[in-house]
Amino acid sequence: MKDKTKNNQELGKGIEALIRDNSTQKGESANLLIDISKIIPNKKNPRKNFNKEKLEELKESIYQHGILQPLTVRRLDEDSYELIAGGRRYEAMLQLSQEYEDGRFKQVPVFIKAIDSESLMTELALIENLQRANLNPIEEAIAYLDLKTNYSMSDQQIADSIGKSRSSISNSIRLLNFNDSESGKLIIEALKKSEVTVGQVRPLIDLKSATQLSIFKKIKTKNLSARQVEKEVKKYKNLEPESPS
Repeated sequence: MKDKTKNNQELGKGIEALIRDNSTQKGESANLLIDISKIIPNKKNPRKNFNKEKLEELKESIYQHGILQPLTVRRLDEDSYELIAGGRRYEAMLQLSQEYEDGRFKQVPVFIKAIDSESLMTELALIENLQRANLNPIEEAIAYLDLKTNYSMSDQQIADSIGKSRSSISNSIRLLNFNDSESGKLIIEALKKSEVTVGQVRPLIDLKSATQLSIFKKIKTKNLSARQVEKEVKKYKNLEPESPS
């Protein structure tokens, strides 16, 4: 059984230290060029979508100057590798390799790390994204919940591992409570698309579905600020009849 206490302490060191400390020297190689077709993404990566505009900017930079920072992978067998860190660079290079016949985009520089633990691979993918990438609020919340449920990490341990406060982790996970109602699911989709901010919709989490939907529509049509939303919520709560004792 994995030593949870030891592993959670290691998470706080950051992604690079974590990769270094939990990999073995045997079989490791740095700054090698391998065919991009031999790399597969980590299926536990919390990022499901990339910002198209930012990705196009990265592709243009790589087209002009090449890829400057290696990807970090682990070897699966002689002809395949699994991505550990560098998801945006991998996606940019993959698209360039499909769009152009230029040999520059067919191979990528990599660090090959000898990491044997499947659970550690999952944690590395989650924490690499949480530390480096602008995940949307729902991707972030799902990643935190994954660390809690699958790796028995507390909110405080997650906070320590990525340099945030415990309350920010707890509040992030609470956003997933929107899944409990149909109106809440609309709010989740809006958060994924950056149509609303967390500050605007967080006060709606504990409201009844009809009230959620009514205020959410006002947020969308009137672009209510977080403070204005709080006033709306207070007004609706004052109008709701008290539950019989």
